[in-house]
Amino acid sequence: MPEIWSFANFTLNSARACLLRDGQEVKLRPKSYEALKYLVENPGRVVTKSELIQEVWPDSFVTDDSLVQCMHDIRRALGDEAQRHIKTVPRRGYIFEAEIRTPEPTPAKAIYSEKIEGVRLVIEEESELVEDRLEPRTEAASAAALVAPSLFRGKRRLNWKAPAVGFVVVAAIVVLFLTIRPRPNEQRSSKAAILSGVKSMAVLPFKPLGADESDKYLGLGIADTLITRLGSTKEITVRPTSAIQKYTSSDQDSLAAGREQRVDTVLEGSIQKAGDKVRITARLINVQDGSTLWTYKTDQRFADVFTVQDAISEDLANALPLKLSTESTQVFAKRYTQNSEAYQLYIKGIFLRNQLTEDALKKSIECFQKAIELDPNYALAYAGQASSNSPLAYLGFITTKEAESRNRPLIARALQLDDRLAEAHTSSGELKLFIEWDWAGAEIELKRAIELKPNEPLAHHLYAALLVARQRFEEAIAESNRAFEIDPLSPRAGFARGWIFYLAGRYDQAIDQFSKTRELFPQYGLVNLGPSYEQKGMYAQAVTENLDAEARWGMAAEDISALRQASARAGWTGYWQKMLEIAQAQAKPEPASYMAELFARVGKKDKAFEWLEKAYEQRDMSLIYLKVFPPWESLRSDPRFTNLLQRLGLIS
Repeated sequence: MPEIWSFANFTLNSARACLLRDGQEVKLRPKSYEALKYLVENPGRVVTKSELIQEVWPDSFVTDDSLVQCMHDIRRALGDEAQRHIKTVPRRGYIFEAEIRTPEPTPAKAIYSEKIEGVRLVIEEESELVEDRLEPRTEAASAAALVAPSLFRGKRRLNWKAPAVGFVVVAAIVVLFLTIRPRPNEQRSSKAAILSGVKSMAVLPFKPLGADESDKYLGLGIADTLITRLGSTKEITVRPTSAIQKYTSSDQDSLAAGREQRVDTVLEGSIQKAGDKVRITARLINVQDGSTLWTYKTDQRFADVFTVQDAISEDLANALPLKLSTESTQVFAKRYTQNSEAYQLYIKGIFLRNQLTEDALKKSIECFQKAIELDPNYALAYAGQASSNSPLAYLGFITTKEAESRNRPLIARALQLDDRLAEAHTSSGELKLFIEWDWAGAEIELKRAIELKPNEPLAHHLYAALLVARQRFEEAIAESNRAFEIDPLSPRAGFARGWIFYLAGRYDQAIDQFSKTRELFPQYGLVNLGPSYEQKGMYAQAVTENLDAEARWGMAAEDISALRQASARAGWTGYWQKMLEIAQAQAKPEPASYMAELFARVGKKDKAFEWLEKAYEQRDMSLIYLKVFPPWESLRSDPRFTNLLQRLGLIS
């Protein structure tokens, strides 16, 4: 039977596709009727603008202006009742609020009505209900076989003329296929169920359309913003920007990227600029079957790209649907700059920083600095610059003290501008952990960063490092596992997880994780199974692994040959004795902590402590692991080692 909805003194009748007021038809344009019908079908919840546009114009590209015109038409038709029943939710959509009444079905007569290309076919059953005669219609083939023969068994009286019999038979079969096919409401219900079950997502860089490829940073920027906002909730795991920035190619297969990232869904989008206008489309894809779960499209002025980001993130969050905390809501509403040029410089800086080479890191710092010059209140740019200085220190391109002097004012300014900025708290925690050795302060900062941005892997990595240094092994492994879960295809995540296993004394798990990381990223130089083999007493394998690692790190072939001969002649101790000789002969000195390790390995304790003191004076970052790093085992009983642990704050 036709679907009829009543509210107040209005009635929507789907058979006539019209709106009635006290039984009299109210003029309403077709698209306005469809919009009102969808609102009435979904009372009491926010129906987003893009959701309405997709429903009313499923195969057309329209702007918000068309929807605004429809809503104006609807409000005019409802008159004084409009304000009471239709609420506008700024920047999001509309809520229909009314008690909906639907008529009870009539049991005496079953009427099957379907509209086919403007022709309405009605089949009436007067003696008994169709359901009493036919088996449940579950499959297309069996259902078609049931209907067509029944038309000729004399048990139905059909309202047709004899010449129209052939048409009616065909039409009836078509009707049946239409009835067994999922209805729009059923399809929406199915999509809603899938969306509510989404647990992981990759937001791909939006693709620039046309010949101009210079917008790739804009496309990455939109993705980065959405990742930040969607990643502020714990309900879904969102791959970080570092994981998805490799998918900037215009011919990237989104489903292939989703399978590679091991996620439930992929959000893809496109950008098309024309003068000062920009057209942006987006859709959420189910990786399992390639179906589209959600879409968004809009035309805006290019200067309003921030408004587009707001609309996409809010609309998608509502569709999923996400239960946003107060903190997450604030992240969703936050705009860190209104300067589009500064914004694009920041995104370029992020792109370069994630490459983790000396040249790229230095160029990223330049980008962040230019962004700050354009917008001195751009908190993210200050935090971004700090996040590039730290790896320069890790990799030995600047000293720890230089990194400290650079980062301290940057972090302070970022937090002054926005104390809810997760990236600033992460950088602050990093500074307190590795340079200040302020364990309590570092834990507060890193936990705050994770609270603000649960899907940021770096904060989890750093917190895992703090926990393992404090011998809180189970907690450290849990944090490391979480970082790996967020970004499983990152070589850094794989290496860090293996490193935590190693420091926690889980050598078999360390070997397993390092092996898997090497298999995925054979060129990633930090992976070395040698230390784990050493702890298991597998010295031959340890030597082989160490020599392979030294070759990747650039050791001269003659030195590798000398190490191999030394280990063959004098075993494990001979290997390290030769390694010490090679390190002492180099023009460029090795880090103080590494020299201390070499002397400790060959039993020269006084020299080891001499170099450990130098490492302490230099604020050597590796000293945070002094309590758990296995090569220090031979020094642990010495009072000088206890004194050093006390100065580091690792024991009281």
